[in-house]
Amino acid sequence: MPPDPPPVPAFETPEAYAACLEDVAFWAPYVAAILRRHGLPPAPLEIGRVGSFPTFLAGRSVVKLFGDRLDGAICYQSELAVLRLLRDHPAIPAPTLLADGALFGEASAGWPWPYLLMTRVPGACWSDAALTRAEQEAVARQLGAAIGDLHAVPVPTDTFWQRDWIAEWRATCVERQRRWQLLPPHLIDQIEAYLLVPPDADRRLLHADLHDHHVFVQPGRLVSIVDWGDAIVADPYYDLAALHLLTFNADRRLLAAFLDSYGWPSDPDFVRRALSMALLYQFDVLHRLAQSRDLAAIPTLDALADLVWGRP
Repeated sequence: MPPDPPPVPAFETPEAYAACLEDVAFWAPYVAAILRRHGLPPAPLEIGRVGSFPTFLAGRSVVKLFGDRLDGAICYQSELAVLRLLRDHPAIPAPTLLADGALFGEASAGWPWPYLLMTRVPGACWSDAALTRAEQEAVARQLGAAIGDLHAVPVPTDTFWQRDWIAEWRATCVERQRRWQLLPPHLIDQIEAYLLVPPDADRRLLHADLHDHHVFVQPGRLVSIVDWGDAIVADPYYDLAALHLLTFNADRRLLAAFLDSYGWPSDPDFVRRALSMALLYQFDVLHRLAQSRDLAAIPTLDALADLVWGRP
């Protein structure tokens, strides 16, 4: 008879949880129980880039467990729903969902620890791949086609997808920017008047976290887009923030290649809409820009938008 999984993991503080994310020995019995449940052989565990949830490479599979911290329930539901949906859209490169479930049932005390079992994708994330300039441009174009296909997927009608995340993040935008201290005070003071009012009503299915650890490549080729736990239905401009500022490192030629391949519609408010989404973004996507540019010397948000999002 197979052994039961170890006790339900519980962490008293966020720091204790974060410290355990890279602990392969701690999570190995839980991953083994999941593999066993789905008829897969045991495999040595590897850990990739550390994110919000314990995620391990096990042979040809990936096991991702969702804790109750950091909106784990929402992220699990989002990623599960999108991976199921993308089964019918093979042109959008993503891991294949093999199984899902909860490690612990209702009879156990504590969080059930839902999980996803997915295929392992080849290649390396953009930040580790050391792509040549030509390869970066080729992948940027492939990303444009893939995200264009994603944004064309019919928007799910479930109640879960109707939450207005953009409105929520807009309401806390100035407060978060002051806390992050990435922009100089004179630019933060301009944010409230700068954000477009009302926000655009166009709503598409978005990945919503297209940074350089989530784009997997091989030389000159897009392999997969991973980690769909932040997927939302919202303004498509929101997908440009992490993509341009983190994956493309604010390289406007790569952005131009992406937009051309996507077939992004012409918009006289493009730079303002793009910067607006970056300002209200749920994560601090401006940190690399703040490290590489003297933002204190930029007088207005309009000037910042032209600098970052204007034509190359």
